[in-house]
Amino acid sequence: MAQEFQRARRPEQKQQRYDAILSAARALAERDSVRDTSLADIAAEVGMHKSALLKYFTTRDEIYLKLAAEDYMSLAVEIREALAKAESIGDVAAVFSRTLAARPLLCDLIAHVPLNLERTVPLEAVREYKLAIMPGLYELAEDIRGVLPSMTDEALLDLITMVTAVAASLHQLGNPPETLARLYREMPELGHTWMDFEPTLRRIIETFLRGQQAR
Repeated sequence: MAQEFQRARRPEQKQQRYDAILSAARALAERDSVRDTSLADIAAEVGMHKSALLKYFTTRDEIYLKLAAEDYMSLAVEIREALAKAESIGDVAAVFSRTLAARPLLCDLIAHVPLNLERTVPLEAVREYKLAIMPGLYELAEDIRGVLPSMTDEALLDLITMVTAVAASLHQLGNPPETLARLYREMPELGHTWMDFEPTLRRIIETFLRGQQAR
């Protein structure tokens, strides 16, 4: 049963409610997917009226853009820590694929950021999102170069862009809505159930990096 919140008056109460909204949105998206979670669902999960929730976030998409920023920053830190032990292209590919495979919600969010989340929120929310994630991505790029010193700035940007795009796509292919899932069960030759996320992503990253190395 969702907790029923009283009106938040003190700053700490407002922060508690803010955090509760994010936690509820995360839990619902992990269970049902970002696509199938509405603002009303989040409000009900928190135990507050939808109009009260709108005092904290203007839209559902603003909530999920905030979560995307949090998870992106956490991902960059985790990958950077793992890269400290990497020595080869195969190691870099394994670090990326393993870390992203453990973060299905982020892979789901990555798909929605350019399609929906950045398009429906106030400009200030998009600016905040970009400013939050960019430092970590630049630091991550330098750590990759520490393992693969021949990588140019352009190649590093291409790598990060490619990895996130492929991870988002693979996640969507592996987690279709129920109507598509039923079709794939009936006609498996039409689906992508044969495509395992982690090894497929690792193979694609390694192929990209070897191509860059050959150049």
